Amino acid sequence: MKTPMTRRSFLTRTSTAALGLGLSARVMSRAQGANEKVVMGIIGAGGMGRSNMSGLLKVPGVEFAAVCDVDKAQQDKALEILKKAGQPDPKVYGDFREVLDRKDIDAVLIATPDHWHAIPFIAACEAGKDIYCEKPISHDIMEAKSMLGAAQHFKRVIQIGTWQRSVKHFQTAIDFVRSGEMGTIAVCRAWFVSAFGGWPKPMEPKPDGPAPEGFNYDMWLGPAPKRPYNPNRSHWNWRWFYDYGGGLVTDWGVHMMDIVFLGMQQSDPLSVACDGGIYALKDDRDTPDTMQAIYRFPNFLMNWETRFTNGRGLDGGRTHGAEFIGTKGTLVVDRTDYQWFPENKDNPGPKAFEKSPPHDHWQNFIDCVKTREKPRSDIYSMAKTTMCCHLANIAYQSGKTVEWNAKKLDLANPQVAHGCKSYSRPYRAPWKLKQYPVTLA
Repeated sequence: MKTPMTRRSFLTRTSTAALGLGLSARVMSRAQGANEKVVMGIIGAGGMGRSNMSGLLKVPGVEFAAVCDVDKAQQDKALEILKKAGQPDPKVYGDFREVLDRKDIDAVLIATPDHWHAIPFIAACEAGKDIYCEKPISHDIMEAKSMLGAAQHFKRVIQIGTWQRSVKHFQTAIDFVRSGEMGTIAVCRAWFVSAFGGWPKPMEPKPDGPAPEGFNYDMWLGPAPKRPYNPNRSHWNWRWFYDYGGGLVTDWGVHMMDIVFLGMQQSDPLSVACDGGIYALKDDRDTPDTMQAIYRFPNFLMNWETRFTNGRGLDGGRTHGAEFIGTKGTLVVDRTDYQWFPENKDNPGPKAFEKSPPHDHWQNFIDCVKTREKPRSDIYSMAKTTMCCHLANIAYQSGKTVEWNAKKLDLANPQVAHGCKSYSRPYRAPWKLKQYPVTLA
């Protein structure tokens, strides 16, 4: 497997927008017909990567021609799925740039850890590939802006993995909030809670040591700081460390807050205040297990909560959810169903809950690759949702109230973000973040 220093410079590898536009025309010409094949590559073949790949394989006409991961064990698991699906033998890579060099690949699935989203995402845009990218889109706010700018500049079709947008009962709940039937909505909530010892479990201390055979740990670190290998900071658990992820507010907040923003049709807070700490799990993570964040919007407040003290959730024991509190009643929705609590019996609320069929988030992406329409979890709206999650972390890391400038998609008081990893971070050489300006919608 190749390391960054064995290939020519990343920033000079992609030659320009002209290449991207040329490939865009090729993809469009190949994929106009409903039965045309869409050739994909997977970059990051861990648990979420394989889950999304399995979903995409259910869409007629999708073929995976490349599997890329820095860990041979993850590669092998992905190859087994493709074999069982009757797919042609794909080529295997340890360096994402080799996938993007292939002219026969139309789109890529990016499901790396968060700290490895921005670089392959921007490079894929430059290479003319459409992208299905796992959530949250970025490790920090500056990355989110650069990724959005690249997607706009190269006119790529981007679907983010916030699949709740494709589930019927979430759509029904959002429509009801927008209908005005709830009266004035002054308070919203979003949350994820878990019992002590549940998920995510405390991490037992483990010593530093050599990385497993077949695992290119230096490439896995990529732009993150150099440090010895430790299994508690690697596969899966990386999300509990600010060097690689953003904790539960980016892992689950990006799902549940997104529903609030869609219902209220607002995703530009005026300010965000946050506090919390590591009170329950007490291991070596540096993201909080307990967090309370208050988002102030022009016409309402939103509270984000996460905790790990016991299994009693909010509003009837729901371990996760989004809640809208209006003058005519309260609506709660999670991945199970929604529930309406009217102030009087004359307000019937949303239509009776219907069991949601399997979501077609992957089908929507492939359809949009062919039609060039905007997917349900488009890059612009999901960049804003992701940045809102990062704002809670910045407020937590700085201990200050963060103010937001919607016209610049940036902090109105940037001085508070100095040293905050959820705002920006230095990249370990030779990796660099390429900048593309954003066009406001």
